Amino acid sequence: MSNQAAVLEEAKSALTVKSLSIPKPGPSDLLVKNHAVSTCPVDWKMRDYDFAIEKYPTILGSDIAGTIEAVGSSVTGFSAGDRVTGFADVILSKDARNGAFQQYTILKDCAATKLPAATTFEQACILPMSVATAGVGMFVCMDIPRPPTQSSGGFLVWGGSSSVGTAAIQIAKILGFTVFTTSSPRHHEYLKALGAESCFNYSDSSVVDNIVNAAKASGQKITAAFDAVSENPSLPAAILEAFGGGKLCLTVAYPEDAKKPAGVEISNIVAARVAGDQKDFGKWLFGEWLATALTNGTYVPSPAIEKVDGGLGALQKALDTHKKGLSGKKLVLTI
Repeated sequence: MSNQAAVLEEAKSALTVKSLSIPKPGPSDLLVKNHAVSTCPVDWKMRDYDFAIEKYPTILGSDIAGTIEAVGSSVTGFSAGDRVTGFADVILSKDARNGAFQQYTILKDCAATKLPAATTFEQACILPMSVATAGVGMFVCMDIPRPPTQSSGGFLVWGGSSSVGTAAIQIAKILGFTVFTTSSPRHHEYLKALGAESCFNYSDSSVVDNIVNAAKASGQKITAAFDAVSENPSLPAAILEAFGGGKLCLTVAYPEDAKKPAGVEISNIVAARVAGDQKDFGKWLFGEWLATALTNGTYVPSPAIEKVDGGLGALQKALDTHKKGLSGKKLVLTI
């Protein structure tokens, strides 16, 4: 029996499907037979820009869902046959065995979630990168207290219709924040259903003033902002400045040549920390919080799913589609 994989042979090349050996799990690893995977923006950027890759050939991808085939000698809480989703940490480990785009992936036990029966593999595979990014940003970088501690006040999610943005909205709502978010108007009702109190058109030239005025009118002070797209971080920074400062979390570094906002503490997220220096946090986020939230329905897989037919052989097409731009959806492939 072999492991079919969509392999990136060299920088900027097309993915090619090859037969590889099935990897063996280390002491704290899970061997997962993937049933569904999804793509993220970082996947095509790694392919096109030779980003975060130390050697070739390699296997891209962070989002998987499937069934555990075997567990490492020190693993507790997971068994062969368990249905799981998890964050495949090839970006951190640089190990192709840990890439998502193959039939069998090595998954760290600190970045895996058991799935309730009602959650399909296709729904589950859109969760890991978005939950890890939002979770690391909010709980680690911004140091927001974990539940059951409740938070209050205004929380801004810039780019709410992205997969990471929808995760941040849901988590912020669960924590007790009043959530303000930006997106294209066509996504506003969906984002409100996820927990956003007010939605604003990010392309409106008055968007900063509109958000500040709306928050003040509702008696909310926005001192925390999560920028899920980080294309123009000076805008959420300006909103925090209007309230006297606060914490701004970005998915990329703040531009070196941009004016630093007064009183704003800026951090940027590395989602893969859930499988690195934040393993204990990863076990809580994936093994406890997400598993419970999926089971009781307080967190739902988001955003919408767009299926791409063709299995591993269609991943090249999926990455090209993602590169052209997606709004309010995740691409999912069944393997």
